Amino acid sequence: MAIGNLENLMEAEVIKTIREIIESGEVFEEGELCSCHDCLVDIAAIALNMLPPHYVADKYYKFPDPPKKEKKRQEQVQNAVRFAIRKVIKRPHHDKQ
Repeated sequence: MAIGNLENLMEAEVIKTIREIIESGEVFEEGELCSCHDCLVDIAAIALNMLPPHYVADKYYKFPDPPKKEKKRQEQVQNAVRFAIRKVIKRPHHDKQ
């Protein structure tokens, strides 16, 4: 069974939020954020595992959420990403540089 058009919209939201936080230069009390590929993938994986999936059957035909639901989802994503960043800062999968 081919399911090529199936997409979890949360993936794009998480990646966008990670980029926005990195570009903002946000400071974390746990230390400096490493932006190597491994750390970014760890951050995305941790955040995505904390969030409910939001699958669509065709990524080009998405139904927009009501503004209230969209705002709540954005807050959930931001909280999950910040939690994941703090966790990866504390325990990266490589030596701290």
